[in-house]
Amino acid sequence: MVVMTPKRIVFLVLGLLFATFIVQNAEVVQVRFLFWSAQASRAIIILSTFVLGIIVGWVSGRVKKREPAMSVSTGNKSQTR
Repeated sequence: MVVMTPKRIVFLVLGLLFATFIVQNAEVVQVRFLFWSAQASRAIIILSTFVLGIIVGWVSGRVKKREPAMSVSTGNKSQTR
C-alpha cells in the first residue's frame, strides 16, 4: 500500500495539471523568430521555453557565485605619518 504523503499529493496534482495543459494545448502553431520559422505543438513550445528559462537562470546563478567576493573594510586602517 502506498502512503499518500503531502509531497506525493502535490506531485500528483501537478502531474494532473500538466496532463490537462498538454491536452488543451495540443494544436500545432507556427513559430517565427527572425528568419527562422517552424511548426510545433503549443504545449511543446511553452514547455521548452520554460525549461530554457530554468537553464538560463541556473547558469546565471552559477556564474554569479563564481565572482570573487569583495573585501569589506573595517575602518581600522593604520596610517603612518
